[in-house]
Amino acid sequence: MTEATQPNTAPGRWIRFALVMLPLGTILLGIASFGIWQWKKDQAADRSFKYAMALRRTISLEGIQRHAGIIREALGKEDRHLSIPGYLESTMGAENMGYTVRRARFGAEQSNIDAELTGKTRPREIVMALALYDADKTRLESSTQAIAELLNVAHETTGEAVARSLRYAVIPNSEEALKQLKEGMRNEEERLMHLLVLGSPNEATLNQINTVLETKARGTRVLPCPAGENAEATLTHARTLKEMLLQAAERP
Repeated sequence: MTEATQPNTAPGRWIRFALVMLPLGTILLGIASFGIWQWKKDQAADRSFKYAMALRRTISLEGIQRHAGIIREALGKEDRHLSIPGYLESTMGAENMGYTVRRARFGAEQSNIDAELTGKTRPREIVMALALYDADKTRLESSTQAIAELLNVAHETTGEAVARSLRYAVIPNSEEALKQLKEGMRNEEERLMHLLVLGSPNEATLNQINTVLETKARGTRVLPCPAGENAEATLTHARTLKEMLLQAAERP
């Protein structure tokens, strides 16, 4: 009689078990899924790092002379706003230097070009090497050496691990190009920490950079860098520039 009146507690136990275990299982599944995603991401990053390392080239006189010859010729042409970005895009791209190159088009077929080593811990803090070019023949050689220097430094640093993002940018020497550069960083909520301007920029150029990019208000450190008078001088400057950039980007 007593056994017949005992309530059946089995359904209650199953319900309590489900209430406890199902959320726990969901949490464990979520943790496992995140672990698998992170593992795959790390594997992909490791493959990209090894690939970039294989493409790395030491800064050399031959490399500077080769790039300078092509750039000098392109700057002397009317279609420089097409040929310079095109050359930079292909030269710095995945097959040659291992970078993902961004090309921001604006105005009458003009473009800003940049490529970066993304920071490992503070990717939105930017250290930038910037080279500018225009149609002014008095600045042709300084622009040539500046871009050649930037390309050689970028080639030697590809695959480097840095805390802050290290960005290489080449843009037309104009207010509109600087505005496009600023707009791109604003959209990404980035902060420009260090700006190294290559090619012995004159006072007017530096004033325009500081005004458009609001460097003083944003606490950006701007450093004008000298242009080499020839490839040999550029070689020396490039080695110094590399160390300055990596130090600012906080290489481990």
